[in-house]
Amino acid sequence: MSQPASQNNAPRRYRTEASKITAILDLMSEMDHDPKSFMISFLRIKNDQAAIQRRYWRTPRGWDGTSAMIDAIRDFICTDQTGKAFWEERMLSEATRIVVRQKPPSGIFPEGGYYSTKKITPEFFDDDKQDMREEELTQTHTPFLFNLLYNKMTQGKKKHSVEEEDKDPNGFEQLENEDQELDTNTNSDFFREILVAPIHLDHHTRAKKTATVACSMVSFILNRRINGMQLANSLTFLASGVSDRVNHYLNYIGLASSRRTAHRSLEVLGVHAEKVIKKKMSQSEAQIMPPFLCIDNLDFEQRVHAKSLGHTSKMFHGTWGYIHHLNPMLVSSVPAGDLSLESYTASMKNAAEINVTPTMFLASKAEEQHWTSVLKCQIAKVILEYIAVPSNKDFPITSSPPVVEQISHNRPDITMLKLMIASDNSAQGVEDVCTGIIQQTNLSETQFYNRLLMLDGDLGTCVNVKCLQNQRFPSSHVENSLDNICTLLGGAHTLWNIGHAIYTKHFGNSSDSRDSGAWRYLESLGIPSRKTLDKKDFTLMIDNMIKIHEATLVHCIMLVMGKENISLDPEPQSLPSKDIVSIINSTYTRFFSAKSRVDASKRPSPKLSNLQLRLFDFASVCEANTAMKAGDIGRVMFMWKRWAVMAQGIKKLSNYAVHLPRMIVLMNEILPPGLSKVVRHSLLVAPSARQKHFVAKDLYLEMQNYSLKYFFNHSGRGTEIKRLKDVYSVNIPLVLAGFDTGTEQAIRFRECDPVTSQKNQASVSKQLLANGQTE
Repeated sequence: MSQPASQNNAPRRYRTEASKITAILDLMSEMDHDPKSFMISFLRIKNDQAAIQRRYWRTPRGWDGTSAMIDAIRDFICTDQTGKAFWEERMLSEATRIVVRQKPPSGIFPEGGYYSTKKITPEFFDDDKQDMREEELTQTHTPFLFNLLYNKMTQGKKKHSVEEEDKDPNGFEQLENEDQELDTNTNSDFFREILVAPIHLDHHTRAKKTATVACSMVSFILNRRINGMQLANSLTFLASGVSDRVNHYLNYIGLASSRRTAHRSLEVLGVHAEKVIKKKMSQSEAQIMPPFLCIDNLDFEQRVHAKSLGHTSKMFHGTWGYIHHLNPMLVSSVPAGDLSLESYTASMKNAAEINVTPTMFLASKAEEQHWTSVLKCQIAKVILEYIAVPSNKDFPITSSPPVVEQISHNRPDITMLKLMIASDNSAQGVEDVCTGIIQQTNLSETQFYNRLLMLDGDLGTCVNVKCLQNQRFPSSHVENSLDNICTLLGGAHTLWNIGHAIYTKHFGNSSDSRDSGAWRYLESLGIPSRKTLDKKDFTLMIDNMIKIHEATLVHCIMLVMGKENISLDPEPQSLPSKDIVSIINSTYTRFFSAKSRVDASKRPSPKLSNLQLRLFDFASVCEANTAMKAGDIGRVMFMWKRWAVMAQGIKKLSNYAVHLPRMIVLMNEILPPGLSKVVRHSLLVAPSARQKHFVAKDLYLEMQNYSLKYFFNHSGRGTEIKRLKDVYSVNIPLVLAGFDTGTEQAIRFRECDPVTSQKNQASVSKQLLANGQTE
């Protein structure tokens, strides 16, 4: 009896892994199984004990073990090329089965992925709607294909870092950076947006977008009625001037719908836009304050290549504009009574009793202090950018003037009007424009002229409207008097025209080698001076004025530092903040103070006095340009008051010498305080809803004009005036929105400000010293 007990208590014999496998294989052989047939039977048999053993294989609890087993099979099969090829073919077959099974549902939206052109609305192009379509496509309908492509493009890439690689001077990233630098130097500062980060800094975002587009293309090729992305792309390509032949190829590869579909969509959207215009101008939408109108003339040639009788080239003269619906928060912040037509009419009747005095245009003590801070900030900006950086923070150095009256950067509610076959270049044309606007609304003439209408435009529009009002005064009929219309000067045209007059005044004669005008700065900077007075290129003119002003400030600062004979270092030197503040104050005292100007006027040579005059004039233009971009209408008004005085002595500004002071008196003295605030805060808008990205309303309209002309010249068929008027003009903002898709999510890399070479600035200083322009 003791022997069995001793056997049970005996220690268990250790068995090696090889002996275990051998025993299992022998047992399988006795049961007529090999390892493969056993595994197949084990996984397929309907047996309780087998089910218990494999119950975790297909659940999260057992996925690690299942994955390890599959990886072991893969590693064993792929030990040679034949096995590797077999494994890849098998994985391809399995991936094909999954991809074929996953597809978007058929049917009309929202049940399916088909978007009919007959039911398309502007909401289709909203960013959130597009994100929803992409999310549904990649995460619900085709997740396997999306993840496969995304993983392929992001494998081994770090999200926010770049691997150290040898820099290829002809590499793609290097060429990309060079292209961005070219764009920075050549593109207009008004019409450019931001440059997104280089592709290698945002690789994962790019990979996600690429995989999404590929999934949409595949779905479209399999079923042409899965057309969400293609429909949006077809309109974008049409607006960007893609030819019909190229669009046909893009449609063939599944990237865009046909051109015919794009035109059909525009027609439907045009009808919808007409309804929106009527809604924006209706009484229900304008209970407190009607929307503002901004108009501008539009002239271009309708060229005919194959001329015949009654079919020749001709100039088209029209007017285009948009409705600016005010921000409800702005309207609610002022008394409702100040925004009524009755209040406006009463204030205009009292305008005759207002005694206009020069003090209304002269700067107050607070404004003079602000102007001093503006000049010192401009000096500080130049020092920090080109000459020196602070080595400590003991003394604050400010390069931005204090805020006076900041405008909210909320996205403006803008609706484009239909292009009108009427020009606002005359009083009769203004009447035709008003008639054209009434025809686009549900309002009668009596209703239209019984509402306060704030009209933004250029100087010509304001002059013609005022002329028509004078011709019809007095009138007992509201339809004829036009007393409800209040014209407002456009901020951009005011900047451009006054800036052009100042620029021409100080430019000098480039054909005279003895002349020391501003043209010498451009020549020293390597900018051809003979082509810089083109009045049509206002943006280039403002950029050149900024460069001339900064180069002059660099020279003045170097004189103060006693380094006028020393070239600038490639990198700004490091100086204590106390020394930099001292340099700023000394530069201001020497070149901008009242005493320095009096002393300069007593010198026998007028060079220093002329230089100081140009510094002040150019500083006002630079400040107005910067203030507009920053959305500080208070700073803009300060500059307008200075220009109202300056315009009295500049012959080219005879019209502005009348209308700019009139507008200043209107906003500061005549209009009710609430209406005056609404007007000031409506002169600038932020189309991208970002801070320091404001533009004047007339500049925004000029941008739309440019896009419409580009549309007209590059769209091929369908550019007849009627089609341009009824279909294209009302849809310009919608199709342009496709260009900016995803910019809000993109990484901001750098602002597109003009880049001035420091070496060129140094050469300017040497040139100025040689010419003796200061002392």
